[in-house]
Amino acid sequence: MKNKLSLLFTLLIVFSINAQVDSLVISSLESKLINKLNQQETKFNEKLSEIKTFLDKNQTKTLDELSRLTKNQKVRQSKLDSLEEELVLFKKIALDLEKKINSLENQFNDKVSGLQNKTSQLGDVTSTLSKGLTTAKNEVSEIAESSSKNASSIDTVNQALSQKQQYGLIFIGLFLILVLTIYIILTKRQNTDNKKLAAKQQEIFEKQIQDSQQLTDWLSNQTAKSLGNSSSGEVDHSFAKRVADEIVRITTNLSRMDTTIKGHKQLSASVKKLEQSLNSNNYELEALLNKPYDNGMNLQANFVIDENLKEGESIITRIIKPQINYKGKLIQAAQVEVSQGE
Repeated sequence: MKNKLSLLFTLLIVFSINAQVDSLVISSLESKLINKLNQQETKFNEKLSEIKTFLDKNQTKTLDELSRLTKNQKVRQSKLDSLEEELVLFKKIALDLEKKINSLENQFNDKVSGLQNKTSQLGDVTSTLSKGLTTAKNEVSEIAESSSKNASSIDTVNQALSQKQQYGLIFIGLFLILVLTIYIILTKRQNTDNKKLAAKQQEIFEKQIQDSQQLTDWLSNQTAKSLGNSSSGEVDHSFAKRVADEIVRITTNLSRMDTTIKGHKQLSASVKKLEQSLNSNNYELEALLNKPYDNGMNLQANFVIDENLKEGESIITRIIKPQINYKGKLIQAAQVEVSQGE
C-alpha cells in the first residue's frame, strides 16, 4: 500500500514536472510564434504600404494621363469642328465659284458671238474701204497728172510775180516798221499819261484824306460839346446825324482808295474813334452794307440791276444815309442803294 502510494506520488510529481515543462515549452513556442507573427505582420504592413504608395502614384499618373488625353481629345474635337466648318465654307465658296465660272462662261460666249458679228461687219467695212481706196488711188493719180500740168503754169506765173512780190514785201516790211514805231511811241506816251494820271489821282486822294482827317478831328472835338445838349428839354440830334452822315461818306470814299495811300490808316482809325464816340453817347449806326434787302425794312431804297446776282436776289450795296438809333429808338431811317438780279 505504501509502495502504491509512493508510486502514485512519484507519478504525480513526474506528471507535475512534465506539465510544468510542457507549459514552459508551450509558452516559449507561443512567444516565438507571436514574435514571428508580429514580424510577418510588420513585413506585411510594410509591403502593403509600399503597394498602396505604388498604387497611389500609378493612380495619380493615370489620372494625369487621363486628363491630358481628355484635353487632347477636346482640342482634336475642336479642330475637327473647325475643319468641318471650313469644309462647309469651302463647299459654299466652291458653289459660288462654280456659279461665277458659269456666269463668266456665258458672258464669254456672248462676247465671242458679239465679236464674231462685229468681225463679219468689219469684213464688210474692209471690203467697202478697199473699193473706196481703189477709187481714191485712181482719183489721186488723176489729180497728180493735173498737178503736174498746173505746176508748169504756176512756175510761169511765179516768175512773172516774183519781182512784184519782192516790191510788195519791201513795202509791207516798211509799213510794219512804221506801225511798230508809232505803237511804241503811243505806248510810251500812254504810260507817261497813265503815270501822270495816277500821280494826280493819288494827289487828289491824299488831299481828300487830309481834308477828311481835318473834318474828322473837328467833329471829334465838337462831339463832347454838342452831342446830347438840349435847350428845351428835348435832345437835339442834328449834330449826331451830321456826324453819322460824314462817317458813312468818309468810309465809302476810303473803300474806293488803295490802303497804301498816305494817311489812309490814320483816317480809318479816326473814323472808328468817331463812331465809338457816337456809341458812347447812346447812338448806334445800323450795319446794313452787303446785307440782303427785305421789303419789310424801314428804309428808303433805290434799286439798280446787277447781272452778277441771281434772279430774285437783292443786296444792299451802298449806304447813302445811315440808319441811326438813339437809345434803341429810330431817329433817322436809312437811304440805301439795292442791287437786284434780273
